[in-house]
Amino acid sequence: LGDRSNPTPPEDVKLDLPRVWRISPLGSIGCIAVGVTNSAFRTLSPVYAEQIGMSVADVVTFVSVGIFGGALIQYPLGYLSDRRDRRSVLLATTCCAMVAALALVFVAGADPFLNFVIVFIFGSFAMPLFSLSAAHANDRADKGEFVLINAALMLFYSFGAIGGPFAASAAMQYFGPGALFVFSAVVYAVLILVILYRMQVRS
Repeated sequence: LGDRSNPTPPEDVKLDLPRVWRISPLGSIGCIAVGVTNSAFRTLSPVYAEQIGMSVADVVTFVSVGIFGGALIQYPLGYLSDRRDRRSVLLATTCCAMVAALALVFVAGADPFLNFVIVFIFGSFAMPLFSLSAAHANDRADKGEFVLINAALMLFYSFGAIGGPFAASAAMQYFGPGALFVFSAVVYAVLILVILYRMQVRS
């Protein structure tokens, strides 16, 4: 038997979404927005690729390249955001994701190779937005609030992920396959406005 006291049991954490929203409105909105766009991409990008005339192999490549781009750039963006104003990195990343989304519609057209290149760029900036939003929210949290913050942010992301595919699929049905990325670009534009506003409010 050792002469050691038992460790202090962890405190119970109750999910409090309004509290997390007050701690970091930008982080909360960012996670919702990323839930909307990333879920729309993951579920509907195969439909988009098929409808613009890609083969089955090209459809798989299109989706995989986008996800691979997001995985590849996670570390460089995280490294940069740890050394710069995180909101500025979030702003620049969102702008790049928006431009890439529009380029997929208005530049790539039906060219498979061009689509692969641009969707790689799109994924590189779209996929890490959740991590950047969550990191910003955790910057605003006290030491004992990290579990609460991250649980709430995952739920905010889930809210967006539930609605994103429905809204994007409705847009595609009425306006064609390119509406998937126009829809994402609109969501990114709203997020950009929120970031700029929060940078003014909490400078």
